[in-house]
Amino acid sequence: MAIRGKSNAMAGDLFSRRALLAGVMLSASGVSACGRKRGTRYQGWLFVAGGREKEIAVADLASFRRVSTIPLPMAPEQLFESRGHVYATCPEGRAILEIDVERFRIAGKVGLPGKPVAVRLLPDNTAIVLADEPGALLRVDLPSRRVAGRLTLPAAAGDLDVNGPLAAITVPSKNAVLRVSVPDLKLAGVTDVGVPCGAVRFRQDGKTILAGAAAAREIVTVDAATGKFLTRLPLPVSPSRFCFNADGGQMFVTGTGQDALAIVSPFQNEVAETILAGRTPFGMAVLERRNLLFVTNPGSGDLTIIDIETRGVFASVHVGETPGDILLTPDGEYALVMDQRSGNVSVVRMATVLDHKARTNSPPAPLFTVFPTAADARSALIVPFEQG
Repeated sequence: MAIRGKSNAMAGDLFSRRALLAGVMLSASGVSACGRKRGTRYQGWLFVAGGREKEIAVADLASFRRVSTIPLPMAPEQLFESRGHVYATCPEGRAILEIDVERFRIAGKVGLPGKPVAVRLLPDNTAIVLADEPGALLRVDLPSRRVAGRLTLPAAAGDLDVNGPLAAITVPSKNAVLRVSVPDLKLAGVTDVGVPCGAVRFRQDGKTILAGAAAAREIVTVDAATGKFLTRLPLPVSPSRFCFNADGGQMFVTGTGQDALAIVSPFQNEVAETILAGRTPFGMAVLERRNLLFVTNPGSGDLTIIDIETRGVFASVHVGETPGDILLTPDGEYALVMDQRSGNVSVVRMATVLDHKARTNSPPAPLFTVFPTAADARSALIVPFEQG
């Protein structure tokens, strides 16, 4: 991938990721002309899929700056990683593109018999892909870049989740939740839940399926082993996004309808509580070591941080624009908030925002910096630098 600098002399030069990494590590070493030492940064790349320009933007998190662009022949939708390889689903192109993370360019393509809707990874380096037009569940062997199995679905599916040997699929037009045996892609059963469902997740132990019925404003639950319909859990919002805490005992739900967040207890099969979480709660992420829930608020341009134990607002950070998805660096030191339209990334330093003593004594703004990535950001992925 050509990396273009300010000087025209650099135009068209080809650099490997290793060469770029050497420069990144030097810039992150903490040494400057004035001897000022910089704070610890996460040593990794941020890949952002941008639909507007059909590209993947690459930023380095050691210096919080965009360093490269990977042009694509089609708009990317979902990024995922498997064994050091980065992939992008491209619905309009009916394909999965493999990205060379050494040279920031396309390395290969997997043609699909339908438009990819959702992807889940298996331990054997294969991907289970939910496709549309026509509806199908696909097994994709990533190393050989081929479709190794296919199950035709009765209609367009809404969402997919996998837990061990079982997959759960929602089919909104049929008011159904399908259970599929993953090893052989055989239909294990169909449950009529009476309402159209979209988002679906397994309980952590794999014994219960939870599906969001947006129009009905409820979560429906199904026994994973038998397919028996269990119950309906009424919500104050139309469920669209789910996030679990570390032990899987709490599922946080956001959606339209109210400035509220619902907390579901999946093991008790009940809605435990509804709490305020800023204006128009949307994207979520859990910081396990501090037991905190981060929630973006596109309606106000804020990031609201909830104490999971007390259910109270721990802090609120104004990040501006229309924040959407949020990623936490694996070291837990930074929160990266993606803007839904511009693709700008707002960086929040954990050490500042989480220090209660500092927060009560007029601390510096916890919004550390903002850097651009890809407009119309669809998905983002953090990949650590090579070791050694």
